Amino acid sequence: KMVLSGALCFEEISVVPNRSLDASLSPVILGVQGGSQCLSCGTEKEPTLKLEPVNIMELYCSAKESKSFTFYWRDMGLTSSFESAAYPGWFLCTAPEADQPVRLTQIPEDAAWDTPWDAPITDFYFQPCD
Repeated sequence: KMVLSGALCFEEISVVPNRSLDASLSPVILGVQGGSQCLSCGTEKEPTLKLEPVNIMELYCSAKESKSFTFYWRDMGLTSSFESAAYPGWFLCTAPEADQPVRLTQIPEDAAWDTPWDAPITDFYFQPCD
């Protein structure tokens, strides 16, 4: 288990690898509430971030790809970002203001690095917990 923090938000999450996808891309499944609910991007034309009542260990043990529950974890040293496996170019994000929910934002491949102050935050800090 780890604590995920972005802006002024802290949430304990469970993280397991998705063993059905290419390990070199660091595919992970993210769960909350002790792994009893998992983040999903859905299966519609446009992604919609939601919590689904699926046990994280069932997804871990399954032979299915479970792409809608999978994010590619990009470790950038002090921070990490999470790109949807089912919707390339869509990342987990939060707002700069406190108490804002995690959501998805689309980042074009040619996006500039000098983002405005009110841009969604896609870099998260991880901290192991007991």
